[in-house]
Amino acid sequence: MPLDDWQVLGLDTADNRLFATLSENNGPSAVAAIDPAEQSIIWQMKSEGEPVGGSHASYQRIARGQWGVTLANETVYAVTGRVGERRWGAVQALDQATGERRWSLRRNREFALAGVTADLVVATGLEFSERRTVSHTTTGSPLSTVVYGLDSANGKVRWTREFIGVQDVAVNSNGVYVAVADRLVGLELDGKRRFAYEYGPATRVEAATERVFYLTGKDAASTLHGVGPNGSVDWQHDLPIHELLLDGNRLYAGGKAVVTVETDGTIVWRDDTYGEWLLLDPDGDTLYTRSRIRSDAATAYDVAGKKRWTFDPPSNNAWPEAATNDALIVSAITGDTANQPFLTVYAINSQGQPTASLGKETVFDATGLSDTAYLADGNSATGDSNLLALDP
Repeated sequence: MPLDDWQVLGLDTADNRLFATLSENNGPSAVAAIDPAEQSIIWQMKSEGEPVGGSHASYQRIARGQWGVTLANETVYAVTGRVGERRWGAVQALDQATGERRWSLRRNREFALAGVTADLVVATGLEFSERRTVSHTTTGSPLSTVVYGLDSANGKVRWTREFIGVQDVAVNSNGVYVAVADRLVGLELDGKRRFAYEYGPATRVEAATERVFYLTGKDAASTLHGVGPNGSVDWQHDLPIHELLLDGNRLYAGGKAVVTVETDGTIVWRDDTYGEWLLLDPDGDTLYTRSRIRSDAATAYDVAGKKRWTFDPPSNNAWPEAATNDALIVSAITGDTANQPFLTVYAINSQGQPTASLGKETVFDATGLSDTAYLADGNSATGDSNLLALDP
């Protein structure tokens, strides 16, 4: 499906629709709602500025899925700006059915969405540094981050809190949790401080309904903490992990081991095999990882921890790209010559066998919806279609 001159950078799904994050060089940007059954655009809303990478609430802080929107409460929340020029950022709320812009908030900061409750949108605004790198890391002193509590109906700023050295922010129906430098700060939904748990260095935080999963340290020195809504620390596990993926009240973690943890601290299963870039299939019954110490394979587990299979393509770099109900899409850097496409995209069946492959120069994002995989090509300059629907 061609989308004119737009680059398709991100794909998200809700209610059997695709929501595509679109961009042109140096802006503008747009969000398009697409009916995949009819292969038609339902609506498209342009915005000033460019899409901001890593600004959607489901961003996992990995190379896959850099761009996207946050879908909640029949609303599409998108972040745009001129952050590369250190000028401004904006959060905007669009009606999910019509694309109508409900409200927009603009500041001289780099915005990201941390999460949404019934009537509160929690966003972060990172101050611009004098020097900004592609990876969003900065040099010099830790930067200021403002946490914004926004009214979901009109975007009004209900409250703000400012921190130095924020690493991650999570939101649930009970509060807002800020992993900052050497502590975890818990806030009420009205912005008031509830607790501070002094332990660090902070790296990640995820918030289930009645449990906050707080990760500190790095690699072999990492510790996962089970923190209650009021700051009580009920359990700790030393685990060689650096990545978290929350599914309801169950946490999946990856790194030098792949681990599943319940909210009471029970380790459901653990595989001491390298695994990262965690991905669940749409049914939530299969976990995929980028595996092997060289990150050149993809492994499938059932959620009880049984390793189903490992697909090892002829590449030194491969990863799980997207999952349908019964198949996995794997991308791998192709080969050694300029005559080959940069990527080979494989369809892998439920037995771990490749059923088809496709050469692509770019895949900016991919997602699975039911039994179909969708690829955001992004590279309109090649003359290829920008959005591909694939039968695995």
